[in-house]
Amino acid sequence: MRKLLVAAFTFLLLSTQALAEPPKKVYGTAALMVVVEREKGRVAVFDTINHELLGRVEGLGNLRHGTIVFSRDARFAYVIARDGTLSKVDLIEMRLDRQAKSGENSIGIAISRDNKYVMVCNYDPGGVVIMDSETLKLVKEIPAVIKETADGTQIRSRTVGPLDTPDNLMIFGLMEGNAVWVVDMKQEGFPVIRKFNDVGDTPYDQLITPDGRYYLVGLLNSDWMGLLDTWKLDGMKRLDVRERKAGLSPDGEKVPLYHIPHLESWAIAGDIAFVPAFAEKRVIVYDIKNWKVMRSIPVSGTPLFVVARPGGREVWVDNVGAPGSPEERLVDVIDVEKMEVKKIIDVGKGALDPQFTPKGEAVYISVREEDKIAVYDADTYKLIKEFPSHKPSGVFSTDRASKFGL
Repeated sequence: MRKLLVAAFTFLLLSTQALAEPPKKVYGTAALMVVVEREKGRVAVFDTINHELLGRVEGLGNLRHGTIVFSRDARFAYVIARDGTLSKVDLIEMRLDRQAKSGENSIGIAISRDNKYVMVCNYDPGGVVIMDSETLKLVKEIPAVIKETADGTQIRSRTVGPLDTPDNLMIFGLMEGNAVWVVDMKQEGFPVIRKFNDVGDTPYDQLITPDGRYYLVGLLNSDWMGLLDTWKLDGMKRLDVRERKAGLSPDGEKVPLYHIPHLESWAIAGDIAFVPAFAEKRVIVYDIKNWKVMRSIPVSGTPLFVVARPGGREVWVDNVGAPGSPEERLVDVIDVEKMEVKKIIDVGKGALDPQFTPKGEAVYISVREEDKIAVYDADTYKLIKEFPSHKPSGVFSTDRASKFGL
């Protein structure tokens, strides 16, 4: 009898505790949006189905150029900070899983096709490091040595990128080296299997087409992009990107280059690529079947992010101008069939980086100067919801986990 009474009391106590505690929210990771709040050194995580803030994870370092990649199951976000802090964030437990130092000044990150390794590009020390994705332990360092002095001192280049390919290669650029290197992640020791030199002046960012075949590198001080066929790895071709150089009419308004466009979010919609013109208020359109210029489309300001809506019928463009200028509030919506701007949305001061939910019904936009995230209905262009967010910058959807180069 005593044992029965103890068991009954224990059951009653546990039941009371269970009722007192609020049920833990259960969710998957396929439709999350992770936003960098750079000045707080943290990320905010949103449920894009219900448009709810799930939580924040702090202590991620200097995120002034913070960027994110995801594990293949989208459970973990790997966040690289400018100060070289590499953080592995658990998006289910909403906590920092582990952290390591990848360099003194880091700029880019990618995860290998097999999900085993993370590669980080460093400004200091110049080169890349390969880290174990589970433990974040250093596996290999590849110094970006471009010159050796008479006394044996090695001169290194800053590196940018990197990107993964369907063949489990990693490709990254060397800024001072004016080069692109290719690492084979399948082979023991991760050898550099190709070095493309003299690709142009100062590689700064990269893009790979959705099928993973064509790699493009942006060049800070050249009038072209470099184009590489990753199936063949047989040389870098040139693609002109400035209005006059691309063979287009020279009536584009020349303006200062307020911010360098990001290649990562240049839009591919079907067989068409939409590329921001440097220091011009235009988007240049390429046919990716032959990489010939089709035309250009005037937009409200100088484009920074050019993002294709899932389905490929629209491209959304944020705009950069002088600080406080009207165009910094605007996001242009391009009709892909008509090749023209169909809608201009006044999002707010410092609007940037529109990113779509996986099936494109809504779009999340950072509004940095107004300390908020704006969520828009992509069908009606009406505001759905706003979230307070301290100086938000990059917006990253977990559907990137299954895409090359993101």
